[in-house]
Amino acid sequence: MRKFLISIALASTVVSVAPAAAQYRSHNAAAVWNRGGPSRPAINELLRDLQRAEYGIDRSVRRRAISQREAIGLHREANRIESQLSRASRNGISGREFASLRVQVNRLEQRLRIERNDRDGRRY
Repeated sequence: MRKFLISIALASTVVSVAPAAAQYRSHNAAAVWNRGGPSRPAINELLRDLQRAEYGIDRSVRRRAISQREAIGLHREANRIESQLSRASRNGISGREFASLRVQVNRLEQRLRIERNDRDGRRY
């Protein structure tokens, strides 16, 4: 009888601890998923900057600050960045991938500013 009671006590202890262990494990899995990666607001800001750059390209074409040929190249670069972001986000974006995309968006914005101000015969 004593062995029976000990085995029941042991079984009830295991059953009561299992849900807590499962909860702890799922909490750690969420932390591992985002290890070293950017936060969601940082990714949203990157997307906003990319959309802002594309809008700036369209606006510059309408104002005739850049040519259609320049706009096509800038749009091609923006689409390439967007597809890289889409590919990288399938398995979660690492910090290194995010930094690379951030640099590419900054270069796109810089290239747009340069194309607007190059005065290659279309303005004035």
